Amino acid sequence: MNYSTAVFLINKNVRAVQVTYEATENASRETFKTLDKSIKVDDFVVVPTDTRHKMTVCKVVAVDVDVNFDSSAPMAWIIGVVDRGPWQVVMSQEGDAIAAIRAAEVNKKRDDLRKALLADHADQLKALPISVLNGDIAAGLPGK
Repeated sequence: MNYSTAVFLINKNVRAVQVTYEATENASRETFKTLDKSIKVDDFVVVPTDTRHKMTVCKVVAVDVDVNFDSSAPMAWIIGVVDRGPWQVVMSQEGDAIAAIRAAEVNKKRDDLRKALLADHADQLKALPISVLNGDIAAGLPGK
């Protein structure tokens, strides 16, 4: 008997959860056990490994799967669910900040280029009818 699966015989709340280490569709699956009823497909979980810091992150691909009691492969416990909520908030805020900075850079470059290129011809450009189409472009010229 595989004693690492014996807990399924004595506790009906233990769940078998399949995960993948890789993001490909045909990635191999490994089964872990948990008491966490909230774990669902597409969650990320930390599982024990024999590499790095003796743990790694996997993606849940199936929950409440059948247990193969005849398998000799040991079944480990899931360490915990990765709470990506705070990280997702920070990533969203950073994205908003980067968008604002990029917009400011574009505006500054446009203003600097306008001032540099048009400085010597401001009066001549202000006299052209096109300078007031769709807004007072002349107001943005140097000296105004």
